Amino acid sequence: MEKQSLKVLSASRIKTLETCSWVYWNNYHTKIPQSQNDGALRGTICHTIFELLLNKRHLKNYKRIIKKNSIDGDQGVNRLVKKLSSKVKLDESNYKLLNDMILVGLKNDFFGEGGEIVKPEYDFDIKNDEPKYHIRGFIDKPIKIKKEMHIIDYKSSKYKFRGDDLEANIQAMMYSLASKKIWPKLKPIVKFLFLRFPKQPIQELSFSDDEIKGFEHYLEHINDYVNKFNEESARSNFAVDNVKNKWMCQVGGWKCPYKDPYIYYVKLNDKGEVIETSLEDNFKDIKGFKVETRKYEGCPKFQTTSAKDDFLDDSKDEFLD
Repeated sequence: MEKQSLKVLSASRIKTLETCSWVYWNNYHTKIPQSQNDGALRGTICHTIFELLLNKRHLKNYKRIIKKNSIDGDQGVNRLVKKLSSKVKLDESNYKLLNDMILVGLKNDFFGEGGEIVKPEYDFDIKNDEPKYHIRGFIDKPIKIKKEMHIIDYKSSKYKFRGDDLEANIQAMMYSLASKKIWPKLKPIVKFLFLRFPKQPIQELSFSDDEIKGFEHYLEHINDYVNKFNEESARSNFAVDNVKNKWMCQVGGWKCPYKDPYIYYVKLNDKGEVIETSLEDNFKDIKGFKVETRKYEGCPKFQTTSAKDDFLDDSKDEFLD
């Protein structure tokens, strides 16, 4: 019997697998390039600013921003935010939102008062034999406070968690498990800090030892499943078929990057192997390589006019409800 490999699991990988098998297939198997949404880009910029301002050398920059209640209180940070926005093609309409989000992060116990910040962007890589799993990720800001490890995770999304997404949050469980492995004597408490909610930005979660042990067995099960995952599996759990998840296909101005067809480019070596993919034909160092234009056909669930119309009708009904 062939020995199964130990896949590296992350919270985002598991969450994607649970919500849409087609997105999982394209993210982790086909590696087709996708466009990034504005929300994710704003989140990346906020993370960058927070990491820089946690450095003691930049305390003056932090104080200038707090004093003016705006990032334009500090020329350096203001300039960097605009530069990073321009680099990822975020237009000027995002500036105020970025400013507000950064202020929420800076005003909510930014320096971990009463505790000690272990290390910003703390990365972990943990292998376990029984149950068998391999997890990897990073914690935005772990703060040791007495006998507790407070795990701060910044969120740039429009909505807070609710229902199962809150009570059985995969990311919170992953962080809690990692914390117990790294700091076994400290009780992990996960705090999601939602940057778009200035009045009540924090959602806090903690789990019992039994819940964390149960999650370890779930990770072993997931490892078995992803080892067997194939194109047939990719068509087994479309988000659109689940009332809870179908908003991920399209909501408001946001749309799943894999919903509609599009053209992309691949860089191939002399064996015909894909070395790199891109949405634009702008590969660097193409000498000795071949560039091909390919077409992604779109999500199978949206390839007919009737399917698209049904989805839009259902979405309208839910909105009116």
